Amino acid sequence: MNLKIAVGGRVFELSIPFPYGENPTGYRVLLPSGKTGIVLGIGKGGEHIQDAKFPDDKPIVSAEHLETLRDLSKLYGLNPWMLLFNLLPEEFLWREETYLLSTGRSIYGLDSKSMQVISYVQKRKGVKEKQIKNKFGWQLVELLISKGFLKREKRWDIPEVKTEILKLGLPFEEAYEKVKRLRVKEEKLSILNYLKERTFASLDELRDMEFKVRDINYLLEKGILVKEEYPESYSANTVRSDWKISTRKLQKSGIICGGYSIALKRLRDVLQTTFLQGRSALIVCTTLSGLFSLEVELKNTFGDDLLVISSKEKSRDLLRNWFKAQDGNKIVLGSRLSLLVPVRDIDVIALFDDAGTKLPNGIDLRNFLYLLSKYTGAKFLIVSPAIDIHTYNLIKANRVEIEYLMQKLEVHVVKRKEEEVLCSESVKLLEKYADRKVLFLVNKKGYGYAYCPKCQSLCICPFCGTFLTLYKESEKILCTSCGFKSDLVCPECAGDVRSSSFGIEKAMEELEKLFGIRKNFTFDTFPAFEDAYDLVIVLNADNLLSVPFFNAEESYYRYLWRARAIARDKLLIQTLFPEHPILKHLQEGDWKSYCESELKRRREEKLPPFSRILLVRFTEDKSKELQKLAKNYGLEIRYRKTGRLMEVLVRGSFYNMSKIIKEIRILRPLHLEFF
Repeated sequence: MNLKIAVGGRVFELSIPFPYGENPTGYRVLLPSGKTGIVLGIGKGGEHIQDAKFPDDKPIVSAEHLETLRDLSKLYGLNPWMLLFNLLPEEFLWREETYLLSTGRSIYGLDSKSMQVISYVQKRKGVKEKQIKNKFGWQLVELLISKGFLKREKRWDIPEVKTEILKLGLPFEEAYEKVKRLRVKEEKLSILNYLKERTFASLDELRDMEFKVRDINYLLEKGILVKEEYPESYSANTVRSDWKISTRKLQKSGIICGGYSIALKRLRDVLQTTFLQGRSALIVCTTLSGLFSLEVELKNTFGDDLLVISSKEKSRDLLRNWFKAQDGNKIVLGSRLSLLVPVRDIDVIALFDDAGTKLPNGIDLRNFLYLLSKYTGAKFLIVSPAIDIHTYNLIKANRVEIEYLMQKLEVHVVKRKEEEVLCSESVKLLEKYADRKVLFLVNKKGYGYAYCPKCQSLCICPFCGTFLTLYKESEKILCTSCGFKSDLVCPECAGDVRSSSFGIEKAMEELEKLFGIRKNFTFDTFPAFEDAYDLVIVLNADNLLSVPFFNAEESYYRYLWRARAIARDKLLIQTLFPEHPILKHLQEGDWKSYCESELKRRREEKLPPFSRILLVRFTEDKSKELQKLAKNYGLEIRYRKTGRLMEVLVRGSFYNMSKIIKEIRILRPLHLEFF
């Protein structure tokens, strides 16, 4: 059969015997070149390959996924097939390796070193040639091959991917006391707090939160953190006799906006209706902690018909669930690893929590899932505690439905002083909630921003232009964006610096002085969606308003509405700007007023979603190339020097934007972000 086959970012036309029916699209093929390919469809001809193998009796991606990747890549100026291989789980990407095996020849009379090599190979029933040569030396291994004691054999290597899942190895209070005695403790305490509520986190997730590997390794060495290779699987009996099809059917794509418990209840209702109609659903989570939480809840409803595809599953379980999803009538719950799973008879594609939706190369996960829903005919559903401006624009255009399920809540706004960590009103309220579940939010890591009295300004990173964070215990200032660090001196004038405002470490220090260490007190830099608290106190989020970008107020609005969504009883906000309109809307439970006024402003100023903005950073001056681009496509371009980088804002209409992005990628930017 003549086939088009993607191998990495390249496409080949080959003639290969196909053993499984008439439609080869999406099947995996192992090529004699030692690489894995994916069949894109029927080709016109090409080199005849007899020795290719098809290791699966089902496709590993669907034709709808391939169409989605084609469209998505046009939007972002990318190679679709490079993206395909980037998104596939590593377990599918086999490589042919050369192994060395024992020939069985008698080793009597050989020297001890040679006998050790042969024994090593025999015990393992074959070893990669590169591995054994690194261990015992190239010359000795080649000699044993030439003398007929070892022989080469080609094997397809099946990657066994192991994700490091971490959790607290001690009770939180004990772990806290151990870390508190350290001289350099701030980052380590933040890691403890992050894991306290989430229970588990992958090493990659902790890195994404900008925690340092050296701090994680230290906590592991001391037994304060421990690895759990594969967390406990949840098992439950599925009871369907009481299920009823909802009277509120999901008619089209939409958003469920509300607190965790009520949003979860409505999501389960949608999934039950889908399942009873004999259809399937895919739910994608943006965090591993959110996936854990949903797995517990949904396993009790769907039992073995809930298939989990994430980095925490053993490779064999991930592969089994990948292919079981093609049986139909399944609920598939996954991390980003599940984006290409070919779910049969899919009726609903849901994104649980739309915070942190950026994929590699600046791709928005929401765009991927939306396009996939169009090709599969499924309804696209977002479950979120806060509506963003793009979604509100779609709601106004009647392109998506909204189910607003936010409960009424008492919201207090108090003015704080510049250096104040805890206002007197907050202290009084905490005394009433001392034994209840409380979350403290500070949108800042470290002890505080580094401020230079001589320059009378916040210190800026000389490399990337980000405000620098002061870490009191380590006596360092650090850039949380690029990793630059120095002693406690201003990078501009070399003068002494001090802390301005405060970060989460300083907040923890102050709360411990007042109330001691309390298991029911949790600290975080961001309101995680998968839990709820009796009292939520936003100690400091004003820095979101100081970001010089068009969507700064939207970030502030979404942060506070997320905090509102996870508060069961009360939300208290400390702020330097108590008269800000967003806070008034929040107290009144009125999300529409802000969205309406912000959408109006953006329409008047031709800002997204009424235009496209690209934020680009280069390590060298690209102004000549960009000016030529601006002239050719009628773009508005602004430049700014940020440290040693050149930061560029590109604004244009949606027309020709895919071509523009492709040309910008040719200039090899250090960073490219889309709005």
